Amino acid sequence: MRNLKIYDIRVIIVAILGLTILSCKENKTSKTDEKQEHSEMGHNNDHSSHEGEQTKEVQFKNVETAEAFQHYIHIKTALVNTDANEAKAGAQMLAKVTENTALKTAVEAITNTDDIEEQRKAFIEITAQMETALKGALSSGEVYKQYCPMAFDNTGGYWLSKEKEIRNPYFGDRMLKCGSVAETIR
Repeated sequence: MRNLKIYDIRVIIVAILGLTILSCKENKTSKTDEKQEHSEMGHNNDHSSHEGEQTKEVQFKNVETAEAFQHYIHIKTALVNTDANEAKAGAQMLAKVTENTALKTAVEAITNTDDIEEQRKAFIEITAQMETALKGALSSGEVYKQYCPMAFDNTGGYWLSKEKEIRNPYFGDRMLKCGSVAETIR
């Protein structure tokens, strides 16, 4: 009887692990995925999502928050693309437009390193500071708070996006679509 229970527990553990791996299984990046990444940064005039739905542009109550969020998305997209130099460039621009000292400090961690993994770790605090700045700052549209449970040795990590579709900045092309929408900020 005892062996049967141990066997049952092992089967359950293997099933859970299998589902976790499948939920974050990665597909190769297609041209459509690349187009989506560029549209998130604002380099594409096509405002439609993959499903053909119109995406409502995010609008802010003040220019400073809009600029800060634009630079935040620049950093996020650079991390998705595993581009440390571009992440640095976005961080430098964000530092110039924000008065938030905690955000400036978090941004400095990205500008002070060429190590993409260190930049990704710093992005957690930048996301937390940006989320605080966005609460009550939108006049229209939605921002999606997204989460990957596998980031940082399974401690997890959040990020913000203008798109529902997952583009994971913590893994980039290694696990581009790992994650889910945890909250919608309006």
